[in-house]
Amino acid sequence: MSISHNRREACATCSVIGSLALALVATLGLTKAAHAEGNGIDVPGFPQFFALGIGAGPRYAGADDNTWAIAPAGRLNFGERYVSLEANYLSINLLDHPNWRIGPAGILRFGRSDAESGLSDISMSLDLGGFVAFETSADDPRSRWRLAGGILQDVTGVHDGHVADVSIRRWLPAGRYGALGLGLAASWGSGQYMDTYFGVDATDAALTGIGEFLPGSGWRDIRASIYFVQPVSTEWAVGAGVLYSRLIDDAANSPATESEGQLFFGIGVARAW
Repeated sequence: MSISHNRREACATCSVIGSLALALVATLGLTKAAHAEGNGIDVPGFPQFFALGIGAGPRYAGADDNTWAIAPAGRLNFGERYVSLEANYLSINLLDHPNWRIGPAGILRFGRSDAESGLSDISMSLDLGGFVAFETSADDPRSRWRLAGGILQDVTGVHDGHVADVSIRRWLPAGRYGALGLGLAASWGSGQYMDTYFGVDATDAALTGIGEFLPGSGWRDIRASIYFVQPVSTEWAVGAGVLYSRLIDDAANSPATESEGQLFFGIGVARAW
């Protein structure tokens, strides 16, 4: 096998685990926090893979203490089309196009127990919708941009609302085979969604002693992430990253929110084939 071919395979694996690292950071803790939208394992035309990661983040949205979780990720390619799983988020790209991605998506939003927050339980919900993304093309898959947006609607009657998400991501080469990723994202929630996860009704106010609060629709949070990945062979790679989420507007003003700043971190390992 030529050196140039080895380099291409290493870069491909690096980019796959790079996206995985971001997905782990952004969803492992947020899976428990019940407000993560998927980030898209976004490297087109690369080998299928399976991965596992471990990470930590707040126990629920607005909590000031952390919990640990383990999550899988994987991808199956069909040319430019793909099926992507990131912990509790599934997306399917239906376009056979080198730059544009569009298709259905869904997320399992894990609930909140009264033992964690002192507030009423929130059951697990299934939210369905879609996403659209544009990715630049480059000879080196470590050097690229991705712009994406999506919207997900509850179909289980838990919060009856929807969440829209926008993001921008930049990949940069780091060393011979490594990759550095930088990302910014923000999410907007409908009134029903915000009321379910950040509202305080009369019953909760009486139980906890905090004031009643009825949030409206608006921006939920802004997020910044940084992640680094390193292939250890043409088939295996490791990655790690950190994501900081800042609750804003009514999500931050809610008396149920213990901490406006939400820190998530994770590591992962992937096997490509």
